[in-house]
Parts: sequence; structure tokens; C-alpha cells
Amino acid sequence: MIWRRLLGVALLVTAVASAAQKTDDLECMFLGYPDLEYDGFDRTEVLTEKNFNKTVFAEDAKSVVFFNDVEEDDPELDQYECFMQLSAQIMTKRGFNFFTVNTTKEQRLRKQEEVEKGEDTIHVYKDGFKIEYNGVRDPETFVGWMMDIPDDPVTIINDEHDLEEFEDLDDEVVRIIGYFEPGSAALKEFEEAAEDFMGEIEFFAVVTSKWARKVGLKRIGEVQMLRPFEEDPLFAPTSADTEEEFEDWVEKHKEPVMQKLTLENYFNVWRDPEEDERMILAFVDEETREGRAMKKLLDKIADENSEHAGTLEIVLIDPDEFPLMVDVWEDMFGIDIEEGPQIGLVDISEKEGIWFDISQVNLDDPKKHSDSNFEVLQTWIDQIMSGSISLDDDDDDEPEPSPPPPPAKGKKNKKEL
Repeated sequence: MIWRRLLGVALLVTAVASAAQKTDDLECMFLGYPDLEYDGFDRTEVLTEKNFNKTVFAEDAKSVVFFNDVEEDDPELDQYECFMQLSAQIMTKRGFNFFTVNTTKEQRLRKQEEVEKGEDTIHVYKDGFKIEYNGVRDPETFVGWMMDIPDDPVTIINDEHDLEEFEDLDDEVVRIIGYFEPGSAALKEFEEAAEDFMGEIEFFAVVTSKWARKVGLKRIGEVQMLRPFEEDPLFAPTSADTEEEFEDWVEKHKEPVMQKLTLENYFNVWRDPEEDERMILAFVDEETREGRAMKKLLDKIADENSEHAGTLEIVLIDPDEFPLMVDVWEDMFGIDIEEGPQIGLVDISEKEGIWFDISQVNLDDPKKHSDSNFEVLQTWIDQIMSGSISLDDDDDDEPEPSPPPPPAKGKKNKKEL
């Protein structure tokens, strides 16, 4: 089962009954909110292959579906139930219905909804859109995320508030913005393409020359992708004007070189990279002088290495935003995060990493040493991308096993006759 950890609101569970507990027998206490209590009502229903489509895709339905393989004797069941039931208690009042799917029993349904075997995940179905939740299993984070789900897959920028929303997402998420004629077929295709990326990428559009100028778009049909920590946008081909063409272009270029780990994107970022990807973790506390200097250096590294997007993934982590995880990460990788910035090439599953020697850069006077700092860190990145620095090096250094000794000369045994 994919590792999930409750973060944020501390959650205590008291098991009152034994083995197969019912929700009525579940007591949940949420520390930090003394007036917040679970009322004991079960607000979830079980979905199967037979009733799934007609339930979640019904007109005006707003459905939250928990895909899981948590069994009744699983020690995680109580925590899972508390998270799910408190979220349902709050959001059913806002028109959402909550369901569960046992992925062990519903194999075909699991494959239909593209849920990996053994994976626990949450999908929100709304207005025909499917949005996957990739955040931590914390009721506060999840409910806050749900309340921020946009009504439409594309935000049309028509006023300063919309523009501010667009600008505030700089370096937070991948953004795509296009300039279209109002009501045009191309805008419709753009909106349909955006549906497949809801919850992952933010789509915006402008339909007047005034707002096009404000966001830097010059011609009707122009579409730009803005990836976090990269100065220059990517331009969609001028020929792209259908849903499929937009989707293909977005899918090909959506991976930024560097992105920040947040409570909302945790499990979309904290995962094993693809076979041809290199993952670098950068623990940087921006409240310290050294942290600010390292962050500025990493910004330049990300921008200068945009050609490695899709094969190089730098995960920027502010330890102050994950205080419960600092000790876990320090034990996992054998580093001291509180001592100062830490940057390493890692394998999350194997819990191992090769860590950059921070003493090679001067973070006390970063302006004076800007060029040399960049050169040293870029050289390290180049060695990773060329394979000179690799997590497989340790395996390569292991001596090959000695060949078995030749059989003693003399009388042959029966197998040799």
C-alpha cells in the first residue's frame, strides 16, 4: 500500500469495539480544535462496478470517491475512517456525497478509473470533471482544497481580481493561458482540454485585447505555458487548436524542472520518479540567510536547466511547512536539515541519497560569489545528468561473486556419465 501519513491537524483515534468496527463505534478527537467533534453518523456509501457510473456521473452530482484497499482488520482503518467521516460531515452540507470503492474487490472499476493496484486515492467528480486529490490525508487540508475547487476548468480573466489570481500562482503551479475570440470553437476546445488537468494545472484565458496585453499575449490563438521558477514561457504550436492537440502539448511539457512541495500536492510530488528521471531534494529554510541565498541560486539553476524538464526534477522543501516530517526525513537520508540547506540526488523508495557538499558554495556573501556558486552547483547537476554521479554507483562498486571452484578431478559422478 502506498505510504500515506496524516499531517497538519493532529488526529487521535480511540477504538471502542473490536476487530470489525462500525462507524458508530468510532471516536475521533482532533487536537487543536476543541469544539470540533465527529457526530458519529456514517455519511458514506459503497460503490461497485454496477452503480458507479450512474451515481457519480448523474446530472448535478458532486461526488467524492475514496478508492482504497483498507480492510476491516487493517490497523490504518480507524485513522482512515476518521479522516473520511469528518470530511464528509463538513462537505455533505455543501452538496457533496461521499463514497468508497474497495479496489481489491472492484478490479475492473479500479482499472476504469486509472487507479494503480495497491494505491489509495481520492477522486472528486463534479460537473462531469474528475479531479484527483494528491494532498496529505488531513481533514483540514482536504476540506480546504475542496472548497477551492473552481467551478470551471478555465478562468476567464475579465478584471483585476482575476489577474491577481493568475499572478499569485507564479512559482506555485504550472499555468497555461491563451488568447481567444469569445465563444470561439478554439476556446471551447481549450476548455475541454483543461478538464483533463483540473487539480493539477491552472488554465486561464483572455478574450479581449486589453487583458491580453496585461498578461503578455499578442495575438489571438496564442497559448503559453508558464512553469514554476522559469522566466521564459513555452509557446504552443500555432497549429494547435483542437482538444487533442492541446492535451498532447500540455502532457509533453507539463513537468517543471523545480516545484515546491506543499500539503496539497504532496503525493503528486513525493513519489518515485520515472525510470529516466533524476530527483533532487532541496531542503531550504527561506527564513535564514543561507536559505534565502540557496533558494535564489536554485531559482537560477531551474531556469537555466529548462531543457531538462521531464528528466530532472528538483523538489523544493521548506522544513518550516513540514515540522512533523523533519525528523523522519533526517532519519531517512542521514542528514541534518536544521543545520542548513541540504541538496541531494535521492531514491525515495530505497531511502538513500547522494548529497551535495554545501561547503563548496559561499552562502555568506552570495552576491560576491554568485557566478562561482552557480558554476559549482551546475557542474554537480551536469554530472548527475550525464550519469557520472548516480545512485547505482554503490551497486557498481560491489565485487562480483567469485566463480564456483572447478570440480575435483577423478572419478565422475553419475550426472556426468
